[in-house]
This record gives sequence, C-alpha cells and structure tokens, in this order.
Amino acid sequence: MVTRPPYKAYYNGPPLFQVGLQRIDPALWLSPDPESDWLDLKSQRLDAAPERYYRALPSAALAEAEALARIEAATGHTSSSRDESALIAAGRLVSDDLVVMENAGEGWVSTSLLLTQPTFFSLNDAFNRELHDLHAPVPDGSPALAGKIARVFDRMPAGEVFERFNWTVQLGLERHWPHGTAMREQLNTTPLDAALQALTLRVERQTLVRLEATNAILFCIRICLDPIAEALADPEDRAVFAKNWRAASDDALAYKRWGLFSAHVEAALAALDGP
Repeated sequence: MVTRPPYKAYYNGPPLFQVGLQRIDPALWLSPDPESDWLDLKSQRLDAAPERYYRALPSAALAEAEALARIEAATGHTSSSRDESALIAAGRLVSDDLVVMENAGEGWVSTSLLLTQPTFFSLNDAFNRELHDLHAPVPDGSPALAGKIARVFDRMPAGEVFERFNWTVQLGLERHWPHGTAMREQLNTTPLDAALQALTLRVERQTLVRLEATNAILFCIRICLDPIAEALADPEDRAVFAKNWRAASDDALAYKRWGLFSAHVEAALAALDGP
C-alpha cells in the first residue's frame, strides 16, 4: 500500500533549481506507481485530443520505440495495439509525463514530448528546444544549470536510473495547467479562510535513463498531488514544510510567481495548527 504523500520532497530543503540527481535502484524506477489512479483519465484525455499533449519530430521515432520497450520491461505491462505513437503508448502504462532528449551534435534537444500534467509551461514552450532554451526562464537556468545538465546527459551510463524532486503548491487537483493565468485568477478569488481546502501539495519526481541503442535520454516526470490538509496533517511534517517554504529564495518564489501563494500557504498552516 502506498502512503500519502508518497514523496516528502520538502524534507530536502526549500525549492531549489539545482541538478541534484541521485542514483536509485533501477527496480524502483517506475514501480510502484503511486499515481496509477490517474491513468484512466489520462488515457481518456489522450483519446479525445492527443495533439493537445503530444508532439514529436519524425526523427524521434526510433528513440520513442526504445522508450516504449524500456517502459514495458520496467513495468511488466505491454502496450495496446492502438495506431498511435510509441510515446503515447508508453504514456498509457505509467502516470508520468515523458520527454525524449536527443543530441545530433548541436546540443540536447527535446525531440518528443508527452505532457499531460504541465504546470505553467506548454508544448509550445518545450518542444524542439535545446537545454539552454528550456532552462532560460529558471533562476540561474542558463548557462549554469543547463550546462550542468548537459554534462550529466553526456556522461550518463546505460542501465542506471537517476532521480530528483521539485515541490511547490497549487490550487486543487487538476493536473493540466499549461498557463499560469488561469490558476492565478482563481487564486485571486479564493479567500484566505478557504486556503486549507483549496491548496494542494505538488511534488514532481523526475527520473532519467539513457536509451542505449539510440543514445537518447528519457526524462520521466511523475506528478504527485495531495491536499495540504491531508499531506501536512502530521505536526512534524507541517513544521518541516513551513520552515522550508519560508526559506525559499526570492528567485524561487518569483519563478512562475509561486510567491503569490504565500499568504494562502500561511493561512492553511495556521488553520492546521489550530487556535
């Protein structure tokens, strides 16, 4: 049984923009999948409008096929016989969003993406972009962070799995927020005394593997959502979360305008602490 929240990434410190990769046991790469309850809705959305979530260069087909094979082997499940891209087929097997990065000699480029759960970025922001372009909006993202990530990709050994986490808060349990305006408008109309019911802990687990045959990197993004009222019910968890949220740098809070949530976060924490 998976405990909630499955990853308490806020114990690692305040939100940071660093590589922070750790090797993990390959057996833990994709299983267990604590967000598997989302798979039915994910598949329904892919059935209804695949173009809303998927984009790829024709040259990425081989890397997509290898990604599908790796995910099938890791999960023990096989894809259906639908007439669809290999990356969409792979995305039906795991809760994660999937990104294929390839280097044809001019840097690592996102050649194929399945983004069903983006928060404040879209396919247009991410498709066919080199690492430095992808990380330009991130504090110290380019050239510093993007350069470090490129070196990690260059040296990543086959057969290993690497993991890192991001965390923040959002409104509600909707997973698809490609543009921040809608959430910010909703936040503006959410009274502080409703913050405890409105806020959700959002943890992003990122894992990376090298696809040996094509020399591509498969980037998997697992989004875990838990209502703040449940995620921080334990006083110790709540204290650590509060400490590290308040320790976030101005750059971190300004990035995607997370700082706009601070008053609601404080109201939710106060409500949990009680009189």
